[in-house]
Amino acid sequence: MYDELIQSEIERHGIDPAIHITPARLQKVQENFESSVPRNVILTGTAGDGKTYHCRRIWTNFGGDPEQWKAGEKIVSLSLPASRKTLTIIKDLSELTVSEKNNVLANLALAVTGGSANNVYLVAANDGQLLASWRDWSDSQGEEAHKVFKTVEDMLVDERTSDDALNLDLFNLSRLDASEHFQELVEQIVAHPQWSQCEGCDLLNKDGSTTCPIRINRERLRNGSNGSVFRKRLGELMKLARANRMHIPIRDLLLLGVNILLGDRQGQQILLNCRTAKNRAEKQDYRLTNPYANVFGTNLPERQRQQYQVFNTLEAFGIGRETDNKFDNLLIYGIYDDSALYKELVSMDTHYGASAYEVYLRDYLEGERENIEEFMNALSRQRQRLFFSLPTESALDPWRLTIYQASGRFLTFLDGLANSSDVSRVTELLVRGLNRTFCGMMIDDGAELYLASSGGDGRGRIASLLNYCLPTTRHRRDLYLNFAVGADGATPCLQVIDPAAKGDGIVDSLTLQLTHFEYLVRVASGSLPASFSRQCNEDFLDFKLRLIKRLDDLIGEKPSGDEISLQALTVDERGRVHADNIRIRLGS
Repeated sequence: MYDELIQSEIERHGIDPAIHITPARLQKVQENFESSVPRNVILTGTAGDGKTYHCRRIWTNFGGDPEQWKAGEKIVSLSLPASRKTLTIIKDLSELTVSEKNNVLANLALAVTGGSANNVYLVAANDGQLLASWRDWSDSQGEEAHKVFKTVEDMLVDERTSDDALNLDLFNLSRLDASEHFQELVEQIVAHPQWSQCEGCDLLNKDGSTTCPIRINRERLRNGSNGSVFRKRLGELMKLARANRMHIPIRDLLLLGVNILLGDRQGQQILLNCRTAKNRAEKQDYRLTNPYANVFGTNLPERQRQQYQVFNTLEAFGIGRETDNKFDNLLIYGIYDDSALYKELVSMDTHYGASAYEVYLRDYLEGERENIEEFMNALSRQRQRLFFSLPTESALDPWRLTIYQASGRFLTFLDGLANSSDVSRVTELLVRGLNRTFCGMMIDDGAELYLASSGGDGRGRIASLLNYCLPTTRHRRDLYLNFAVGADGATPCLQVIDPAAKGDGIVDSLTLQLTHFEYLVRVASGSLPASFSRQCNEDFLDFKLRLIKRLDDLIGEKPSGDEISLQALTVDERGRVHADNIRIRLGS
């Protein structure tokens, strides 16, 4: 799925209308080049984010010949009507030879520093290629060229689109919300008018019902009157992936949509067509076309699956592999307990529930151990199905089936911060986790943040010497702890605010990625799993030490006279903190 090939495929197969989404930055880039004083533009991002698509649309929108674009030239140019400048478009920096890159970068550096009055550039390049190529070129050019490279590097790292020193706009297409793009793409796929070609198919009944696995999978993705829980959970997974710095390119979103609809787990056959769909329907072999397993690419050989970023990203949530007693008791014993919940959640799904699972369950419960692996795989697929199909109001929490069991709270907390709703319960939980991490004691207080050290570098397992105590409620004069939506719009941000300072008053801040959030919730709940603790613990201790130093510089008091006053923290059996004053006399 490359932009150059997609256009010819659309024409060859007569796809009308073509499936597309509104290009993320096209309007801004278009307006820029329509200006009488256009700026240079670099589009970065991983493969499949739509960089070449943006370039092609700019080319055609400003009168470029589509046939010339299809000819495969790496660099094309045209004249901009408003500014009369020559716009040079580099389709993909990585496709150029070293000498071609050096020539382009020399001209681009001249343009962004104001040294070229008649030329302006639009460059598509993935992040790594852009920085590596520009660094190599600048190292051979001297100090001024290296300064330009460092500015571009800082813009990319700091996620800034512009810098006062350069005539340049830098748009990173990997910083966009994949969940919104996915919903838009899926709606176009499942509602496409060319589904009408199914009319007359033997598997399609007059009342609209069907036994075709392709159309059954399509129905699972359609919103309908009540909305699709399947789509909702997929969107939430993508939001969570973004919050954990895991990006899913647009190309992979299209691939995911295709695999959910057409994935087939029969030998070398990985995608359904009409013939194989009819075969599955006649044999009622729907276990091979399970859309909930197709989300994770289980229809693909492992080596092939690992080539696709979307499957690796979604697999990282552990859905299907993660166990939970409530779910597993329901799935294993519910059929014999005459459980109403089992009937509702398993038996009523006639395609991917009971019929695809119970034959393996009976063998397992009757002592058959030769096919234990088949049973475990079938159980895993049921966990996946339940995760994507559990009603929103269910008493069972679908996030218990993932590695990140606090994901539901994370999404609720983020939404609450964005909409100024009451998030005090989650805030208290996070502060309790911070206090237990910062002090190494089972503190239950979530109303105040205790910054304590152990007398050395602050990394001791027990930190009982109180440096500062910050409230979690807003103050007009005193420093306080605050939570807000981060600049990326995808993560919460922990902030220490000085209301007396100029500007936003932020003394220091820490972005809470999903892993950090999960860590704090688990610590606040009394556990410290090794899979989360070490790296997250180091991150929070680094933040604590950095914050103490900044507060020392800001409001710290130097010892005076011949006495030092300290506060030692102790925690009683109820988890309440007590601070005891200790005075140390300095002797000569």
